[in-house]
Amino acid sequence: MKLKQLLRNVILLITQPAMAWKFVSRMGNRAVMTSEFLYPMILLACLSTFLGIMLGSGFSGESLYPAIVRVVVMFFTFFCTYHLSSFLVSRLSLQYVGDEVDRTKTDLLTGYSMVVVLLLDLCLGLFPSFRIIGWIAQFYTVKIVWDGAAVLLRVPEERRLGYTMLVSLMIIFIPVVLGKGISLLSVNI
Repeated sequence: MKLKQLLRNVILLITQPAMAWKFVSRMGNRAVMTSEFLYPMILLACLSTFLGIMLGSGFSGESLYPAIVRVVVMFFTFFCTYHLSSFLVSRLSLQYVGDEVDRTKTDLLTGYSMVVVLLLDLCLGLFPSFRIIGWIAQFYTVKIVWDGAAVLLRVPEERRLGYTMLVSLMIIFIPVVLGKGISLLSVNI
């Protein structure tokens, strides 16, 4: 994992999303995005959650099993969120942009737009008391998707607001719904 490059990408996406999307449109490919950005971010969020649970319980043996279950649920949730959102975004893009939409670009838009959700879960894993602030900060995803829709997919101006809102809502709320569902299924494990 190239931690320095990962950190640079996260900072650029958060501070200057339009510039980040220009870079992604020139250099980005799906394999690099998943292996050098998305999956490492998911793993870091899972690690911080594991550490947060263990630190909160004083590293007791009784908290090991719930911590492992929570990490597995979190990993599976984000993995499924990316793939489901990517599929839905590609279908939505056909309606908003037309037949010229490249599936790779919708995958890039989905993966990199998850930066806020993943970064917040990384932080909330260690500092769970900031959950309310995290919920509010997730809506910065709208700005990132807005810029990505313009630069990466060239969504027409008159359709960009609707497209941005739908994609942002998917990226923000699919992990919540999937996470709750998977957590309910894992209660009896």
